[in-house]
Amino acid sequence: MSTTTDVLIVGGSVAAIRAAETVTRHAPDLGVTIVSDEAHPPYERPPLSKIGLGDDLDLAALTYPSVADLRARGVEFALNTRATALDVAGRRVVTSNGEVEYGAVVITTGCDPIFPEMFRGLPDVFALRQFQDAQALRAAVSDHTKSVAVIGAGFIGGEFAATLVKDGRDVTIVDLAEKPLGRFGDQVAAAYAALHRESGVTLRLGDAVVGVEDSSDGRVLRLAGGDTVPADVILVGIGVRPSTEWLENSGITLNNGVECDAHLRAADRVYAAGDLVRWPNGRFGTSMRVEHWTNAAEQGRVAGTNAANTVSGLPPVECVTVPYFWSDQHGVRIQFSGFLTGAEEIVESKEPGGSLFVYKLGDTVTGVLAFERRAEFVRIRAMLRRETRWDTVQGMLPVGSSLV
Repeated sequence: MSTTTDVLIVGGSVAAIRAAETVTRHAPDLGVTIVSDEAHPPYERPPLSKIGLGDDLDLAALTYPSVADLRARGVEFALNTRATALDVAGRRVVTSNGEVEYGAVVITTGCDPIFPEMFRGLPDVFALRQFQDAQALRAAVSDHTKSVAVIGAGFIGGEFAATLVKDGRDVTIVDLAEKPLGRFGDQVAAAYAALHRESGVTLRLGDAVVGVEDSSDGRVLRLAGGDTVPADVILVGIGVRPSTEWLENSGITLNNGVECDAHLRAADRVYAAGDLVRWPNGRFGTSMRVEHWTNAAEQGRVAGTNAANTVSGLPPVECVTVPYFWSDQHGVRIQFSGFLTGAEEIVESKEPGGSLFVYKLGDTVTGVLAFERRAEFVRIRAMLRRETRWDTVQGMLPVGSSLV
């Protein structure tokens, strides 16, 4: 089977849906096809680790509302279809169901979870990426006699641990790092660990999982330090890798992701958006790859615009963003905006309503992280759209905020 489309979008993520929305809005005469290896049309992924265990996991409610409108506008959804190769010169993508020739293509295949070999083939071990993963994980933990362990203290693991605690369950998080979220500074790591411990999560930090064993009381994780952790059900959340294997013979540059220019262009008539993109972000004057929902949505719009403009003979636009993420854990909203090199000084502000951390290099503010403190965070985030001087932020902080 061989088909032709003006704009081909490969992947079923938020970047894919935003790219399709943009093309149909700005170039409604162009044909658009979305190729996705999932059985379902694009849906919201962040709620998969956030929705309470007592609440329904409703795929219809998670599906992006614009899917129906896109179909009405003629967008084709080729589901259960995996892209296997990209031919840049021939302007075609080879898929599990045939070839698709394109005028321009947008790659939005995202990342795949890292899944250590020691867990392969074991029952009740999960990586949380797709809807069916969440369904199976929730079914496994519905048995309250089963112990639960989360490997990885990042946001997916932390969010799911929080849903378990809210449901009255015991859960242990194991992480090789002694300081969870350590890239944001020691104070943030301490606050994050305290949030989990005070909410009832057991943390085993600075210790590695070296094996999985069956005991008389059920399955356990064996740690490098010699201890064991009950683990009838295991969620693995130790990071992701860009999903680029299908692009290895395409000739485009792969560098822990897809290397793009400022317009998200990876090659002639080839654009990319989302977690797998490495591009020069003009706002911060450096190359970066960002694994967060908001960035994927913003890049989807830019890549969709540029794919449509390429077909229509119009000039491209640059992708300039301020990275942002949020996470809800134990009733606390954690938010970050900005870009960090690791050399920043941190100004910490503690208030009864939460904690605020402002990052600065010299007299320039480069980022802000908040546990609650939502109004202040929103103000500083808005300021970070352009270069922000420290003295303009300093006056917003309560007296006594300390440099650490």
